[in-house]
Amino acid sequence: MRNKFKRNQAPWEFVEKYYKDDLAERHSVESKWAFRWFREVRGPNVLSWGCGPNFYDDALLFPNLPKEFVGVDLNKENIAFLKESTHSEVLRCKRVLEEHKTKISLSIGDIRERQEKFLNRFNTVYAIGVLGMFKEDKLNKLLKLAYSYLKTGGRLIDVDWTDCRLPKEKYEERENYEWYSKQGPGIQRIGELMRNNGFKTVKQGIYIVRDPMEYGWGKIYAFVAEKSA
Repeated sequence: MRNKFKRNQAPWEFVEKYYKDDLAERHSVESKWAFRWFREVRGPNVLSWGCGPNFYDDALLFPNLPKEFVGVDLNKENIAFLKESTHSEVLRCKRVLEEHKTKISLSIGDIRERQEKFLNRFNTVYAIGVLGMFKEDKLNKLLKLAYSYLKTGGRLIDVDWTDCRLPKEKYEERENYEWYSKQGPGIQRIGELMRNNGFKTVKQGIYIVRDPMEYGWGKIYAFVAEKSA
């Protein structure tokens, strides 16, 4: 489960542990289901909204490496981790992107704020564990921004975790860093809001977790939507 956007910043230690824990779960059925949606990324210009420490790893799951790969995250330690970590997997992924000559751009920023430089720039905007955290009014604003950032025919990809079963202490820690929140609308409503904001749903899916108490979540869901002409 990914992402964050808060004043109460998660420290380096939290970010590093989160990255290592995520790697350890990479071969689980839940992670494989979530990762398969990266195959829906299209085009040479890609924006990761709330990129988190998995930014480089994400790119290696795309069907084709992009020419331009942009990451934005409000947590400064996520950006610092991506730039400074010496973890072997981070370095390997960076090396692959460098060899491909992918132009990387990382910045600290609030995805809720309009970025003029992003207008009509991207073939794909994706968010992992982000959009489902926002109340409906803020989600509406984010969907409008995503629409404006995409080229005609561009894709918005949303993968989210819901039905939280995390232990109380772990949930409170993530809530404190706004790494997760329960305030977002339901799955069906998110799909409706996408359509209301001009997107056409291309694909969608829900994965029902077999052992939610062990995994920490009951459901994973995904939408692939396109910007109509």
